[in-house]
Amino acid sequence: MFQQGAISIFLSVLLLSVILLIALGVSSLMIAQLKMSGQVGYSVVAFYAAEAGAERCLYEVRKSGAGSCPFTDVQLDTVSPFDNVFYTVTYNGSDTIKSIGQYLGTSRKVELTWTP
Repeated sequence: MFQQGAISIFLSVLLLSVILLIALGVSSLMIAQLKMSGQVGYSVVAFYAAEAGAERCLYEVRKSGAGSCPFTDVQLDTVSPFDNVFYTVTYNGSDTIKSIGQYLGTSRKVELTWTP
């Protein structure tokens, strides 16, 4: 009788351990997905910052015919909660503008190409 009780306790502990491992794995995946979905908003802000930098450079190039856009780590004039929004623009002097927007560790890149 003692052996049968010990085996059933061992099997139940083993089964509960497997269920616990599955639950921990699923919960870690869900937490990672929740973090990613929370950063989607950061991505949108970073994208619009990059777009603002590219449009500013395009405006300056068309207005003055400048061969460069020296906009590096430009902070947008914003209010809370969108502080620390930056963009950096690179212009090759011909027909391509590359702009990177950054917000809370998330970066998005926009590239404009046009025919002058």
